[in-house]
Amino acid sequence: MDLYVRGHNENQTKVRYCRLYDLTSRQYNSIKRQLDGRVKACRELQKLYIKETTEKIIHLQGVIIKKMEQKEKAHEKLLQMNGKEKNFTKKVRSYRKQKHTIHQKKRRLYRLELKLKRLQEDEKNKKIRICFGSKEWFHKQFHLEENKLTFKEWKQKWQEKRAAQFTFIGSSDEKNGNQTCMYDTDKHLRIRVDNQNETTYGTHFTVPNVVFPYGQEQLDVAKIGRVGYTKGKGNKVTYYRALTFKFIREEDNWYLCATVDVDMPDIQTIKGNGCIGIDCNANFLSVTETDRFGNPIHTFDVPFKGYNVSSEVAEQSLSVALKQVVEYALEKKKPIAYEDLDFKKKKLQLRESSKNGARLLSGFYYSRYKELLQHKCLKVGVEAIPVNPAYTSQIGHTVFMKRYGLSSHGSAACVIARRGMDLTFEKVPYACPLGYPKKFNRSMERKKQWASATKHWKKHTFQQKLYVLSKLG
Repeated sequence: MDLYVRGHNENQTKVRYCRLYDLTSRQYNSIKRQLDGRVKACRELQKLYIKETTEKIIHLQGVIIKKMEQKEKAHEKLLQMNGKEKNFTKKVRSYRKQKHTIHQKKRRLYRLELKLKRLQEDEKNKKIRICFGSKEWFHKQFHLEENKLTFKEWKQKWQEKRAAQFTFIGSSDEKNGNQTCMYDTDKHLRIRVDNQNETTYGTHFTVPNVVFPYGQEQLDVAKIGRVGYTKGKGNKVTYYRALTFKFIREEDNWYLCATVDVDMPDIQTIKGNGCIGIDCNANFLSVTETDRFGNPIHTFDVPFKGYNVSSEVAEQSLSVALKQVVEYALEKKKPIAYEDLDFKKKKLQLRESSKNGARLLSGFYYSRYKELLQHKCLKVGVEAIPVNPAYTSQIGHTVFMKRYGLSSHGSAACVIARRGMDLTFEKVPYACPLGYPKKFNRSMERKKQWASATKHWKKHTFQQKLYVLSKLG
């Protein structure tokens, strides 16, 4: 409050809080940096919410205008009918349903406009809405009987929730990378006790034999000092890698998380050898490997659980599938190409989508897929290449599927791999059973040609496309 709302001086606030709560300077710095992160994240979320809400309002306004036009046309048709037609009752029901839909859309538009106004006011006034311990538990104090709690019980649990985690932030100039929470070479964790509790617990609280099931080697390396020199006078000092420890309490157990910078291996893959393209689908990855000329030499699918499972299970299954592909790329010494897609705008329009389309979009966590792939590639030294996703499926269907006997997804992965090799856009076939638009111009650049042809081909269903494309020689 003093720093972010009242705007007090940072140094004076630090001195006052250290005296008031008997904190060391390092402990105060850890608390402040953790709070700085929360505030910064809150401000970034404000900007994101304003952007998303604005896009929702613009889209909803367009939907309302379209629905109003449909309602007017339906009204004109009803006026032309005498009421004795067979479908008159059905038309009336449809008209009433349209009126109800428009009414509900306008109500939602009003709520979104109020939300946007509040967000913009918060941003203008630099207001930050943070609730430690969760808003859910905060509001339970107003419904004690429903939650079967007394005020004393609620307050105790509320304070436990607020104190459920704390962080010790390290620095490279501190002993073993963290002076407040020191992880020594004997794998003992020594925590500096605050001055207020020194008489009860002593200056340090030790947790013996702390071994991490993952990343122990990197933590051991971080504890080894490196000799360096200061910038000003050039004094000889010992530097470590900064170690940050976060303690999280869940029920009766404490969990310890450690963060440290690690060295990433050099790139082990060679783009001149070829490339491996990945086409990500709802429940499987389609992978195609190309040679140095861009011709497909191997294709396969890697399934994962994307439907009818929890988000944690789906993410873990996707992670295992990506690991298999990355290991294959490392073995072949070839980089991985993937589509640089963004479904954020489409997800904002889920209310206006069909049920199947909305289900696919809401479960299709493409951003998390990209994060996992980039992390796994960086970890083992495989180059990950984002490529333009424009018309990969259409090019794969018409150019490569029949020629190489690939599946529809395998052919799309082939196009993605070729894009990763910086090959030019493929030519639009001169003859295609799907036909071309009347004003199709082959003198345009290839990307515009594919855009024009794709718009014409969208009139056909996928099954129709497969049938006519099977006739290609």
